[in-house]
Amino acid sequence: MPGSSQTLRIGDRAPEFTLAAANRSEVYSLPQVLARGPVILEFLRGTW
Repeated sequence: MPGSSQTLRIGDRAPEFTLAAANRSEVYSLPQVLARGPVILEFLRGTW
């Protein structure tokens, strides 16, 4: 899905993605985290 943007609505499935941890050298993928149970995603704007 690179180069495209689509707004998710409540109840939509999130696309698969990977993210680097902000405070560690680990990388997490959505399927990896979902394997442990339901996931809530929170996106925060701003600087740390």
